[in-house]
Amino acid sequence: MNRTLLFITIILGCHCHVALAEWSVFDPIQSTIPPQVEFPEWAQPIDAFIFTRLRAAGLSCAPPVNRRVWIRRVTFDLIGLPPTPEEVQRLINDPRSDIEAMEDVTDRLLASPRYGERWARHWLDVVRYAESDGFAIDSERLSLWRYRDYVIRTFNEDRPFDQFFREQIAGDELEAGDAGKIALSFYRLGPWEADNMVAEHRRQDYLNDVTSNVGSVFFGLTVGCARCHDHKFDPISQVDFYRLQAFFTPIQHTFLSAAFLPGEMNPDIQTRRDQTIAFRLDQIKALRETIREKIATAKGVAVDQIADEELNESIEARKEPVTVEEADKLKALQTESEHLHPEQRFEPRVVAIRNPNIDEKTAETFVLKNGDPFDPGDKVTPGFLSSAPTWSPELHSFAAASAETSGNRRKILADWLTSPQNPITPRVLVNRLWNYHFGTGIVATPNDFGVNGSGPSHPLLLDYLVTRLQEEGWRLKPLHREMVLSRIYRASADHHASQRCAQIDPSNRLLWRSTYRRLESETIRDTVLYVSGQLRFEKGGPGFFSSLPAGMSSSDPFFKWTPSSKDQQRRRSIYMFQRRNLIVPMMETFDGADLSQSCERRSTSVTAPQALSLFNGQFVYDNSLHLANRIRESSDEGTNQIEKLFWLALSRAPTAIEVDMCLDFLQRKRKSYADQTAQQKEEDQQSTENDLTALRDLGLAILNTNEFIYLD
Repeated sequence: MNRTLLFITIILGCHCHVALAEWSVFDPIQSTIPPQVEFPEWAQPIDAFIFTRLRAAGLSCAPPVNRRVWIRRVTFDLIGLPPTPEEVQRLINDPRSDIEAMEDVTDRLLASPRYGERWARHWLDVVRYAESDGFAIDSERLSLWRYRDYVIRTFNEDRPFDQFFREQIAGDELEAGDAGKIALSFYRLGPWEADNMVAEHRRQDYLNDVTSNVGSVFFGLTVGCARCHDHKFDPISQVDFYRLQAFFTPIQHTFLSAAFLPGEMNPDIQTRRDQTIAFRLDQIKALRETIREKIATAKGVAVDQIADEELNESIEARKEPVTVEEADKLKALQTESEHLHPEQRFEPRVVAIRNPNIDEKTAETFVLKNGDPFDPGDKVTPGFLSSAPTWSPELHSFAAASAETSGNRRKILADWLTSPQNPITPRVLVNRLWNYHFGTGIVATPNDFGVNGSGPSHPLLLDYLVTRLQEEGWRLKPLHREMVLSRIYRASADHHASQRCAQIDPSNRLLWRSTYRRLESETIRDTVLYVSGQLRFEKGGPGFFSSLPAGMSSSDPFFKWTPSSKDQQRRRSIYMFQRRNLIVPMMETFDGADLSQSCERRSTSVTAPQALSLFNGQFVYDNSLHLANRIRESSDEGTNQIEKLFWLALSRAPTAIEVDMCLDFLQRKRKSYADQTAQQKEEDQQSTENDLTALRDLGLAILNTNEFIYLD
C-alpha cells in the first residue's frame, strides 16, 4: 500500500472510530438535512449521504447496472421471484427515462400480493416463527398459521408498523379485536420444553426467551446477556433484565377464540377444510363398515341385518370379532382431543396468552441470582432500560404502578416502544429494511446495536430514514420505493478500481459497490417452481407438508409428518409447515433460518450438499422436466427453445457462444439417449422422448448455474 492510500485508510479508520465511540442507539434522532452534491444523479437524499461519505474516503461508486439487471434485482427483493421475460423486455424497451420507467415497475411490485409473502418471511425469521414446540415432544401448535397470514396482510396493506408492533406486544390490552388476538401469537413463537418436569425451570426458560427476544427484535440489543449478571459490554444491568421481564411475568398460555377476519378464510382454505373433514368422516365410515361385515360373518347373517345399535355396542364392549386395535382407532378418529384431527388447524382460534383472572394471584418478579428460579433476590417492578433517556416520566410512573395489577402492563411497554421520542425502535426497523435491500445493514448486526455490534456506517443516513418513516406514518412501502430507486441501489457489483477500494474499505461498509447475494432457500425453491410453470399462488391457511427424502424419519409418538397433495406442495415456501425438529433438507441445506432463535440475517455457506441438492435432488429433477415441457410447448426446436430457457431462468438472452454450446449439448444428449433406447421403442416415440429428456438435462444444467441462484 502506498503512503497516500495508507494515510487515507488511517484517516478513515480514525473517523469511523470516533463516530462509533460517540454514537449510541439511545441518542435522540438528529434532524438531518441531506448534504448538497453537485451531481444530479446523486441528488436523491439517500444518495447524497452515501456519495458524501464515499468522496470523503477518497472512493468512487461502481457504475449503475443496466435496466435488465436492475429489474431482476428489484423483483427478487420485493416479491421474491424473478421477473417474467415480458416484464424485462417491456422495461428495456420503455422509451422514458430510467427513473420514470423504474417508478412504474416499483409501484407494480409493491402493489403485488407477492410482496407481503416475500417480506413477511423476513419478519418471521426475526421473531423465530415455527409451528411446533421443539425439544423432545415438538407438538404442533394448531392454527398458529393465522399469525403468519396476519404478518403477510400487514405488509400487503402497508399498515403502520408502530401499530403492528403494539398489537404484538399488547393486542388484548389495547382492545384491538380479533386481529389483536392473532398478534398475541408473538408470545408463543419460541420453543417450549413441554416435558421439562421442573415447572419452575420450564416457566422461567419461557420468560427468559420472551424477554431476550423482545430485546433483540425491538431494541436491537442483546438484553438476554444480562440474565445472570450485568451485561459485560452494554449499559444493561441484571435488574434491567428482570424489570423488563416483569411486563411479561403475569402472562399465561392459552387459546383464544378469534373470528376469521375479512378475506382470511378464503375459498381455497374453506375447500381444504371441507376436504379434510370429509376425509376423516370417510375413514370412520369405512372402518365401521369393515367391523359390521366382520360381525355379520361371525353371526352368519347378512350385513344389513347388523343394526347401528348392535354395531355401536360391539365396538364399545370390544367384543369378538371386534379387536382392541379397531376400537381404539375408531375412537381416535371420533374423539375431539387435541392434536388428533387435521381439521382443527382450520378452527377460528389462535395460539395466544392471557392475563390472570381477577381471582388468580399475579406472579411476582425477582432478580434471580445466576438466573436460578430457586434463588430469588430482590423483588422488582416493571420498568424500562435504565440507560435509556426518560422521554416520558408519565410512562415510568405507570410502569411502576402496574406492579399492583396484572392488567395493562404490556400496553405501557407498547406505548414506550412506539413513543415518538423513542429513537431505538424506529432505528432498528429501518436498519432491517436496509439490510434486506443492500445485503448488509447500516448497522451490520441488526439484532445488536450495542458495543459489540458493528455500529452504524452512516449514522446520519440512519436517522434520515427514521425521520422519513415517521413522516410516512410508519408505513414501509414509501421507504422501499425510495431505497430501490436510489442510485446506490443500482450500483454494479463490479468496480473498475475494486482492488484500490478494497484496501481502503475491505468490508464495503461505505457501499462503493453492490454486494453479490445468493438467493435464500425459500426463494430458490419458489423460483424453481416459478420458471418451470408449477408454482401455485394459493394464499393463506394451514401450511403444507413437503415430501421428504426416502429413509428420512417422518413420525414419532407425538407428531406425524404426512406429505400434502402434490398441488399443495407447489405453493410458495412461506406456506410450508415449520416444524422445529424436522427441517425440509433443501431448506436446511441452503441456510434456512434457525427456528429456535431470532435470525437477524441469513448466513450464506457454500457446501457440497447444495450442489447435490440442486443437481441430484428429486425436486429440481422433476421441475427440470416440467421446465422442458413448458419450453417445448411454447417454442420451436433449436435456438428458440434455448432463448426461451435463458429468458425464463436468467432473465436474459443467451450469447451466440452459449447458443452453440447448448445446441451441441442437446445433440450429444439426444444421441446418448438414442443409443441407450435403441430397438426398445418405435422410432418416432423414441425420438420425441429423447428430445424432451435432452431438454430436461439442459434445463437442469441452467438451474445449477451461479447466475440462477445469485443476484447480479
